[in-house]
Amino acid sequence: MTPQRLTAKDLYRCYRSGDRNFAGVDLSGASLRGMNLQGIDLSGADLSRTDIRGTKFVNAVLRKTVFSQAKAGLQRCWLIGQLAITLSLAMLLNFVGAACSAVFVAYFFDSATIEEITIIPGLLVLTMVLGMFLAIARQGLTFKALNTIIILIAFAVAGAVAGAGAGAGAGAVSVAVAVAVAGAGAGAVAGAVAGAVAVSVSVAVSVAVAGAVAVSVAVAGAGAVAVSVAGAFAGAGAVAVSVSVSVAVAGGVLSGYVAWRALKGDEKFALVRIFALALGAIGGTSFSGADLTGAYFTQSTLKNTNFADSRQRATVLTRVRWHRAQKLDRARLGGSILQTANVRKLLLTLNGAAQNYAGANLRGANLAGANLVGANLTGAILSEAILTEADLQEANLTEASCISTDFTGVCFTGATLEAWNIEDSTCLQDIRCDYVYLLRHHQERRPNSGMFAPGDFTKLFQEVLDTIDLIFQNGIDWKAFVRTFGQIQVQYEEAELSVQSIENKGDGVVVVKLSAAPGVDKAAMHQSFTETYALALKEAEARYKAQLDAKDEQIADFRQQNANMQEVVKLLAQRPITVDVKATAESKAMQGNDYSRTVNITGDVTGSTLNLGEISGQVSNQINQLPPPASPDQPDLKALLTQLKTAIDTDSELADEDKAEALDELKVIAEAGRQPQEGTLQKQAKRAMTMLKGMASGLSETAKLATTLEKVWPVLAGIFGL
Repeated sequence: MTPQRLTAKDLYRCYRSGDRNFAGVDLSGASLRGMNLQGIDLSGADLSRTDIRGTKFVNAVLRKTVFSQAKAGLQRCWLIGQLAITLSLAMLLNFVGAACSAVFVAYFFDSATIEEITIIPGLLVLTMVLGMFLAIARQGLTFKALNTIIILIAFAVAGAVAGAGAGAGAGAVSVAVAVAVAGAGAGAVAGAVAGAVAVSVSVAVSVAVAGAVAVSVAVAGAGAVAVSVAGAFAGAGAVAVSVSVSVAVAGGVLSGYVAWRALKGDEKFALVRIFALALGAIGGTSFSGADLTGAYFTQSTLKNTNFADSRQRATVLTRVRWHRAQKLDRARLGGSILQTANVRKLLLTLNGAAQNYAGANLRGANLAGANLVGANLTGAILSEAILTEADLQEANLTEASCISTDFTGVCFTGATLEAWNIEDSTCLQDIRCDYVYLLRHHQERRPNSGMFAPGDFTKLFQEVLDTIDLIFQNGIDWKAFVRTFGQIQVQYEEAELSVQSIENKGDGVVVVKLSAAPGVDKAAMHQSFTETYALALKEAEARYKAQLDAKDEQIADFRQQNANMQEVVKLLAQRPITVDVKATAESKAMQGNDYSRTVNITGDVTGSTLNLGEISGQVSNQINQLPPPASPDQPDLKALLTQLKTAIDTDSELADEDKAEALDELKVIAEAGRQPQEGTLQKQAKRAMTMLKGMASGLSETAKLATTLEKVWPVLAGIFGL
């Protein structure tokens, strides 16, 4: 279908009438200069070769919009105005800074006052100012550097005030020097900062970086004029004026140097660059708060363009095509990945061969067809990025984050893929690859010999995509694991979970891989399993502790009974031999009286505290109390639970402890069966049924509990409305 062709006038007329939806229209070659198109929807529209200087696309929807060869930035009237304003600002602020410095420098180098104070304070002030210039040039204009300079000035003033107590003459000189240092230093810093920002803005809006030279000369000239005025005010001599002129010129040159380094991307002057680009974007093309997902800016000119967030929402720059865009470094880029110079260069050139992008943020980058041969992408964030048909031969993707990344048609031959983070949202279709390494330093080659056949690479990593890795740091409580696994199987029936492998990594670390059907939420299942296993583990620990406590009580009771028997033996041993017959008679009598209290030593030695007969009887009583079905058509819950109880009692694969647990769960189901539609009881029944299914999953398919549960499960689920 041919896109609807619109002229700029038609677009603006419809927009003014309230229409905001212009998705898919053809505006190629049109002049939209200076239009306010806030909130417009131009998704999929063709705006190639358009003039969009000064156009406002604030909060607009521009998904997959084509801006190829478009010309953005400032209109001519704004360009001239910004140049005039910034030049005036640079000269004014440097005038003030230079004048402040010149007053104090001229004062201390003035021959009229040299006999009263001496020239030494003047040298100190001059040294301080030049030292600040040097510090700014070397260390930059970061907040840390500026804070350090302010602290030094504060110490100088504080020391001078303290020294004033030593004597009136010395105190006057100290205070004078401190005030001079503070005033001159503050003036120098203010002049350098303001001048650098103004020069940066001028360069940002001008045609070339060479414009900084002219601006610096103008700034230095302003400083020289300031010195002349200050010298006239102070009545300074030729020496003082000469020194002050030198300071002013040095300040102007420093401003130009700082501006040049800032626009070259020097991190020491990032603060100046941020301010300059923000000011330079005023009046330019604005995409603030726009959704530019998948937009194309190929070969477009983007200086003085605003891509920063708006007050209402963030600017979306996911998967934008920047290839061969011009002057993107002169645009205001907000907090996007484009702020990093090497990332910006990669997006513009698509050539990152043998480059270092370790830890780089490339989230949502459009790198289709990029040359990344031998690139270091260790720990890089590639999530949501497009790398279709890219060349990643010999690249290192160790621990790279590749969630929802499109690798369609990528060449991975010789790449290192140790611990790279992929999932089922990662596209690995039509991969071109002969072999890869699963460990860094070219270790663990796959395949071990020969080459991958077409499709083998995807099959190799498809296993990773379709599994859930459960890592146990301190071994596994298998009873808790089986119960948890059964519960998760019921909770996520559509996932078709099964245990794929169990690996002992040593030092108590065990990795269990669960296979799952494609498309299920593996992250949610992993979290549910972790939380459920932790709960089952706590229940198991509590049960073990109770059993141990019971065992300790029985051992103590046995010891007490044994001690009592020993006392009886001692008493019998003290009896005279002559009463042997009587003792025997008494012994028989005692035996007859105490026979019912004989201690079962075997039971105590094994530590068994279970009375399965008693538990089974309690469950039978609970089942027998269930009412009969209301009609012959309804299932008989009593009969179903009786079948389950018989299966549990007679299942040879269940240990006594497991039988006791299974009977306890059956008892819960029987109690809930009195009111099967009551919400709380339904939940209890569901949990108990899940536990039984988890226990059955650990048995063989022919086990009595497993076969019986498979038969009665659907009926029980219907009774309890599950």
